[in-house]
Amino acid sequence: MRLLKKELYKVKVVEIFRSVEGEGKWVGLPVVFVRLEGCNLRCSWCDTAYSYDGKSYRELSVDEVLEEVSNFNVRRVCITGGEPFFSKNLHILVERLVEDGYTVFIQTNGTLWNDNFSSLNWGKIYIICSPKPPFYFVHKNLIPYIRELKFVVDENLDLSHIFKDDYRDILKTDVVILQPESNRKEMVQKALGLQDKLLRFGVESRIIPQCHKLMNLP
Repeated sequence: MRLLKKELYKVKVVEIFRSVEGEGKWVGLPVVFVRLEGCNLRCSWCDTAYSYDGKSYRELSVDEVLEEVSNFNVRRVCITGGEPFFSKNLHILVERLVEDGYTVFIQTNGTLWNDNFSSLNWGKIYIICSPKPPFYFVHKNLIPYIRELKFVVDENLDLSHIFKDDYRDILKTDVVILQPESNRKEMVQKALGLQDKLLRFGVESRIIPQCHKLMNLP
């Protein structure tokens, strides 16, 4: 079967917009967000359910996505969802963005993997993994590439979900994020308690709310 040229591959795009990064280590930086359609999970507190309703998207070629991204004059692109790895052509989009000089953040729930990612240039790819309840499962092939672990602090999260053998090397870094669910005051208090418990094991974490919501930004 003849392979398509890279520019002819298509992805389902819900929206492309410029904002500031509102979550995690890179909070406050200008970023172009590319929200892809589809997700394999249905989290009760998901605030982007429109990204997997099966109708709120445009099917764009990779070139069309890059053209829209270039209009914003920002060199960081965050691919989000839904779940980006749900898109079978994610690797084509990421590869083209990197080739064009962008730093690419991918926000993922960690449950899916695409074998084509193994051959990409990882110097400018930053995986932000947010494991989800109830099992907090992360695909074993993704784990070596995770650059940031972000846990939504809700009623389900406890220390055992963070202290998994699979995360041992990541926990040695300072990129463990505790994000209070929906910025709720009681979840802020729970995050403070988890942070204290982590410190007793020599693990530093950062409590960072959804700052874009505090600023009324998309």
